[in-house]
Amino acid sequence: MKTEEKSNVPKVRIAIVGQMNVGKSALTVRYLTRRFIGEYRSNTDLLYKQTVTLESGLLDVEIIDVSIDDDDGFPIEQIQWADACVIVYSIVDRESFDYAQRTLSELRQLQNGPLAYLVANKADLDHLREIPSTEGSKLAASHGVGFCEVSVAENSSNLYKVFEKLLIESRARPVKPRKFSVSKMIGTLIGNNGTRQPLVNQGTVQVCNKGELQNKNRLLKRRQAFTTAASL
Repeated sequence: MKTEEKSNVPKVRIAIVGQMNVGKSALTVRYLTRRFIGEYRSNTDLLYKQTVTLESGLLDVEIIDVSIDDDDGFPIEQIQWADACVIVYSIVDRESFDYAQRTLSELRQLQNGPLAYLVANKADLDHLREIPSTEGSKLAASHGVGFCEVSVAENSSNLYKVFEKLLIESRARPVKPRKFSVSKMIGTLIGNNGTRQPLVNQGTVQVCNKGELQNKNRLLKRRQAFTTAASL
């Protein structure tokens, strides 16, 4: 009976994309657990699963924290797998903003691409700011996506609003076919010794095994070369 009930719960998948050290993992864990874990690095994609409660009812949420090395290109497989994409940059890192700009340009070229939202992290480091808020807002507006600045370290309320908005809007869209293959091992949460996070909001946060992302469809290329940033 439990299996039947579980199968009736709708699902939304979100990809968190951005360069290293912008706080993608901290943002993801903050949303799911309301805790701040600080910065850490992982050379693997991490997948988290949780059931959340919206006004419309229960919703299964899968969030992939995409590992991006400096020489990595557009993560096409993860983007095509996702219903929504959160593109994160740091207000104190110009290169991370440039990466976000290129990512938005690539997303624009996709047919039936995911919903997107641009998030500027580390608002608590305003004294080190390299990217004005107006520049981030202008970039988001030029691509027709939402924008906000947050401080994951300080638990900004806007962070939760972003996820809620994407979940609600993604839930209203038609379900699309999934295309995802895994060429890197799905890792464990660094600093948590691979154990599960506490119960949160009708579900558990967990790191999934590699096989749970495997797809019988034809494999897609893991990475595609980035094109030069499109003119805004």
